Amino acid sequence: MSLLAKHSMVKEDRSNIVTLGSIAKSAKLKDKDVINATIGMLYDEEGKLFTFDSVNKVLEGLSAEEKFAYPSTPGNPEYHEALKRWIFRQYYDEILSTMYCSVMATPGGSGAISNTFSNYLNPKDCVLLPEYMWPNYEQLAYENFASYETYKMFDKDHLNLVDIKSKILELKHKQNRIVLVINDPCHNPTGYSMKYEEWVELIDFINEVTKDNTPFILLYDMAYIDYDQRGFNATRKNILLFSKLNPSVLTVLAFSGSKTMALYGLRIGAQIALGKDKMAVDEFYQANKFSSRAKWSMTTNLGMNLIAKVILNDATRMTFEEELKESSRMLSKRADAFLEECRKYDIKTLPFTCGFFITIPCEDPLLIYNRMIQKKIHIIPLDHAIRITIAAISLEECRMIPKAISECLEK
Repeated sequence: MSLLAKHSMVKEDRSNIVTLGSIAKSAKLKDKDVINATIGMLYDEEGKLFTFDSVNKVLEGLSAEEKFAYPSTPGNPEYHEALKRWIFRQYYDEILSTMYCSVMATPGGSGAISNTFSNYLNPKDCVLLPEYMWPNYEQLAYENFASYETYKMFDKDHLNLVDIKSKILELKHKQNRIVLVINDPCHNPTGYSMKYEEWVELIDFINEVTKDNTPFILLYDMAYIDYDQRGFNATRKNILLFSKLNPSVLTVLAFSGSKTMALYGLRIGAQIALGKDKMAVDEFYQANKFSSRAKWSMTTNLGMNLIAKVILNDATRMTFEEELKESSRMLSKRADAFLEECRKYDIKTLPFTCGFFITIPCEDPLLIYNRMIQKKIHIIPLDHAIRITIAAISLEECRMIPKAISECLEK
C-alpha cells in the first residue's frame, strides 16, 4: 500500500537533463576524453565553468549581513529596482509610465514559472507550451494540478504563428482563460529567436482574442535574453511591445539571474508582472507572495545583493556588459563551427539563431544517445530530437561532434 497522496503516486522525474548530466559528469571524471554536451551552463575554452570577473569582484566585497541575513519574501527593494533598470533599459520610463509593475524574487526562473502556474491555472486547466521545450515545464504543470497542450513551433524556418493562433482560440473556447508560454530569445532547446515582426503579429492577435476581456496570461520565459546576438536594444524593443496589450492581459516575465550572471547554483531569479489593470497587478503581488512564502519562504539574500550591486553601479554594470558581450561572441563562434560541420554532413537542425543549445530532429533519440555514448559523447535525448549544449563544449569539440552524429544517424 502506498503512503503517497493520490496526486503523487504517478510522479516520475521525466526531466532527464539533470540525471543525464550527472552521468556525463561522472564519465568525464573517469575519462578526460569524454565530451559532456548535456548541461545548460557556460564553460570557457579550457573546460572551466565560465564566470564574470565583475561579478566575482562584487561578491568578494559583500558583507556577512548582505550574504547571509534573512531577506523579505518578495525580495529587497534594491533588487527590484535593479531588475527593472536591467530588463527595461532605455524603455524604463516609457514602460513604467504606461503599465503597472510588480516584482517577486524567486529561486531562478523555475520559481517564477511555478508561481505563475500555481496562481493562474485552475485545477485541470491547460497551459500552452511549445512542442520543443524544456522538459521541466511538464512537471511544473503537473505539480500545480494543471495539464498542457503544445503548439507547433516552426513552419519551415520561421515561427508557426498559424498553429499558435489556432491553439489559443481552441483554449479560449474550451476554458475561457489562456496561459501561453513563450520561451524567447535563444529558445531552449532549439536556439530560435523570434523576429520583431513575429512578436508584433502575436501581440496583435492576443489583443484581438482579448477584446472581449478574456483573461490572458503571457508567460515570457526570458532566461537566455542576455545571450541574444542582436544585443540589448533589440530584445528590449520586444519587451516594449507588451505595453500595447489589452488590460485583460497580464504579462509575467520569468527572469533568470542564474543564466544572465552565470550564478547557476545560487538559484536567483524573479517573477515580474506587467499590466494595465492595477487590480490584476496588485493581486499578482498578493497571491505570489503567499505562494513564495508557502513554497520556499524566501530566496537567497546573497544573490539579490550581488545582482543589485552589479547593476546599480554604473561602472560595474558597464564592465559586466562588456564581459557578457564577449561570452555571447564565444557562443556565436561555437555555433558557427557546429552548424558549418552539420551542413558538411547534411545534418538537419531545427531553426537556430543563437543561444546555449542546438537541436537535431531524429526518429529514435534514445538510440542515438546510446550510440553517442559509445563514442564518448554525452548529449540529451528529447521527444523526436537530440539536444547538444554548445555552451558547455569547446570550439574544437563543436567541430568534432557533427561527424559523430552523422555516423550514428547513418547506422
